[in-house]
Amino acid sequence: MANMWVVGSWVWIALGLGVVAAALFVLAGRRARRAGDPSPMISLTLFLAAACAGISVLAVIITTLSTLLSPAVWMTVPVREFWPELPAGVVVEGTSATRSYGGFTSAELSVEGLSTAARVMWAISQALGILVPATIAALIAIACFQVLAGRTFAPVVARMAMITAVVVAAGASAGQVLGDIAGSMASAQLFDYTSARWEDIPGMEDPLAAWIPHSTLAIAFPFWPIAAGLAFAALATILRYGSRLQRDTEGLV
Repeated sequence: MANMWVVGSWVWIALGLGVVAAALFVLAGRRARRAGDPSPMISLTLFLAAACAGISVLAVIITTLSTLLSPAVWMTVPVREFWPELPAGVVVEGTSATRSYGGFTSAELSVEGLSTAARVMWAISQALGILVPATIAALIAIACFQVLAGRTFAPVVARMAMITAVVVAAGASAGQVLGDIAGSMASAQLFDYTSARWEDIPGMEDPLAAWIPHSTLAIAFPFWPIAAGLAFAALATILRYGSRLQRDTEGLV
């Protein structure tokens, strides 16, 4: 119940931040129109991107500390494909569909007693998952700021685009892999056992196999971060080319 209360609290906090951001967005838009800002959308985008980047940095700190210091950790744990087997004589009625094959391959669990290595890798994976969109938001904020200052192709925008490319490609990939490794370690620590005993259950040869999932190793390498990183790297190249053209044009004037 305590963990569910924590999740509910985060939902209300997120909703509150969303309401505050929306209110500030409206107020900033009205102020920009009254001030005669020629680029109100750029100003509003700058404000929102900077706010998102700042909130994301705070979320990274809170998430990391919570994962490292709290007694229990909410995480995704992979399991060998599993479907619970009902004891003999149990009949379920009223459903309109039946399962032909397949089962659960992962579970969202609050895990206590997790090893330090698994906890640290899970914390890093969650932090990287937040850091990637934070970096993109920072790039948008810097680009908007330079546009408002009349420096659309400023070198700092190209450098930030290249940094974003590296963070997206490496950070998102590492976050996925580390998260999968931590989940697989948690799966082994939760479900692997050395011995067990039980009384005979009619019609149930192995209740452990019927009722308890088995651990599994599930590590997937995502390819979308590489494609997204290449896109940001291409954007950085275009911005550098635009910066050179702008300098050449200014030299001719």
